[in-house]
Amino acid sequence: MRIVSLVPAGTDILFALGLGSDVVGVSHECDCPAAVPPSRLTRSVIETGRLSSAEIDAAIAGQVAAGAPIYEVDAAQLAVLRPDLILTQGLCDVCALPARAVQHVLGQLSPRPMILSLDARSIDGVLDSMRDIGAQTGRERDAQNLVEHLQARLARVAAAVAGRPPVRVVCLEWLDPPYACGHWIPEMVKRAGGRDLLGRPGIPSVPIPWTDIEQARPPLIIAMPCGYDLPQAVRDVERVARCTPWKHAIGEAVVYVAAGGGYFTRPGPRLVSGIEVLASVFHPDAVNWPVAADVMRRWS
Repeated sequence: MRIVSLVPAGTDILFALGLGSDVVGVSHECDCPAAVPPSRLTRSVIETGRLSSAEIDAAIAGQVAAGAPIYEVDAAQLAVLRPDLILTQGLCDVCALPARAVQHVLGQLSPRPMILSLDARSIDGVLDSMRDIGAQTGRERDAQNLVEHLQARLARVAAAVAGRPPVRVVCLEWLDPPYACGHWIPEMVKRAGGRDLLGRPGIPSVPIPWTDIEQARPPLIIAMPCGYDLPQAVRDVERVARCTPWKHAIGEAVVYVAAGGGYFTRPGPRLVSGIEVLASVFHPDAVNWPVAADVMRRWS
């Protein structure tokens, strides 16, 4: 098959299923593995590299208010690639190119490709996405093997944290303004033996006032900015930490910084690694597993 993935989680799953050689095009945000195909078919209309998280949030809000797109797709190159299958998503217009943005270019494609939208809102939903991709690509057995491997790792975490009091935590999916985490992240916290005090399981993340964090009084805060790797996340925390609202909200809490983009906010196989990392932070006496240096580190 000739496959185009316009969502990073889809690219992660395809390569995990051994379909890397079938991938002919990806999004500008796809980064796993490093040797992704050279054809990058999307771009952000917002130059995020030089902007703070507050400036990015304001720029996105401006685009949305104007009814303008956040991402653009190279329709001409997509037509040249002649894909049989396109992976996209309809879960979040900010995180990746939404499925509806692809619809207007389909008329230029002949034959018309199959479209598979990955819209999981839970861990089980993410595993189902892997099965769906396996079914569409003739890799059902490989997909089931991958799912069973990930389920075994989840069971290992569950056994390690069973019977332990949940650790109270606030996870932040964005920092300026702060966003309480949604979709599968509160479930990740729960599976790891914690309780996200402000999380919104199964529904989108939302901006919250700093006073919500202050009033929750969490002993632990995890900053996991969406789309950021660990160095980017650390820089963002250091920038926001200079502000008075952060200081009041954080109080005496211990702060960890995480690579939100790869291991927490992206619904692919690495979510399980994220759960393992959370468990090792919440219950280090029970879960003596090493934390990869590029995933999470203590900030304060």
